[in-house]
Amino acid sequence: CWCPKNGYIYQKGYIEFFARSQDAKVIINLLSKYPLLSYTMSNKSGSDSYTNYKKNSPIALTWGVFPGREIVQPTIADYKTFLIWKDEAFALWQEKWGVIYEEESASRRVLEEIVEDLYLVCLVDNDYVSGEGLWEFIDEAIGVMKGGEIKKVSAVASGIRNGNGNGNGIH
Repeated sequence: CWCPKNGYIYQKGYIEFFARSQDAKVIINLLSKYPLLSYTMSNKSGSDSYTNYKKNSPIALTWGVFPGREIVQPTIADYKTFLIWKDEAFALWQEKWGVIYEEESASRRVLEEIVEDLYLVCLVDNDYVSGEGLWEFIDEAIGVMKGGEIKKVSAVASGIRNGNGNGNGIH
């Protein structure tokens, strides 16, 4: 652990995933309803990207408060890092998965078509106290993608929510 004993660790809700281009359009259209979510997303080439991150201004994802110490902030998200990670994340599809298939095979072509259609999406919920904005957004986005029927992901996601629901953890 990066922290001493008898302190508190805080974490904002954070999720990163790949989305099909049609789902990326739903995501970007819904994000305006969630002003406390920071987001950045891009296709493989970077020719179509979106963000509300302030350039050169990192967002704290985790931080700790410990007796007799300044606040420790070990994990951040920022736009420049996202762009570097985006290239690495997309390369994994072809370098790790693509090499499994023959270069001219149908399977390899399908994989390459999938990669060309994807967007890498990163969402951060800046309301670490309630911590529900990210989950509300995901519920709504999935509902729209499924044809308007909003299904709660809360039960599924509860395993990855922080212990008491508000992002606070005691160490």
